[in-house]
Amino acid sequence: MDSENQKEFLSLLKERRSVYHLGKAEISDGEVASYLRSIFSSVPSAFNARAQRVLLLLGNQNYLFWNALVPDVLRGRHEINPEDEALLAKREGLCKSFCKGNGTLLFFTDSSVADTLREDTLEYASSIDRFMAQEDAMVEYAMWLGICKIGLGASLQHFLGLQEAVKTAYNLDESWKLDAQMPFGSIEKAPAPKDTSQAPEHFKVIS
Repeated sequence: MDSENQKEFLSLLKERRSVYHLGKAEISDGEVASYLRSIFSSVPSAFNARAQRVLLLLGNQNYLFWNALVPDVLRGRHEINPEDEALLAKREGLCKSFCKGNGTLLFFTDSSVADTLREDTLEYASSIDRFMAQEDAMVEYAMWLGICKIGLGASLQHFLGLQEAVKTAYNLDESWKLDAQMPFGSIEKAPAPKDTSQAPEHFKVIS
């Protein structure tokens, strides 16, 4: 085994952290789009069906998403279901940080593809949702590592209640179901050190 390659790969995994304080990195939108598209096309999918969808928001579209669309949804939810004011303020604070970044990846699963797989692969019909979740996670992690590799920061977000607003704003198919959001940009504040220790039962080896 090549120890240098091992170290390089492990270093990348360890560098991938949740970065919440973002800025605008000196990289063109075209370069970012081409790079992330290549990563997406390289991720495996269940039965090679390609049920995952990605919407990349750059520039002003990223700003509008976090400065208008998401806050509007948050305030609308708060009016209907009042929650802790501190929690709402924290979420709005995240939006103010995220809108300063280079862009945001919106991750979706195309439910029509999943439905077709259930019909075409009856043996695995009851497992398709699990396969879709695994595929979605692979796409998200690959993108996150890719963003980290070029020196940028990102985080994986799960703001709730955005489905209808996103579908309307970007004229998306009804079958596109929003799974997560990943804002990215320059790292304006590094995250605190992370404890990576493991208990013996977390990883077992049988030989």
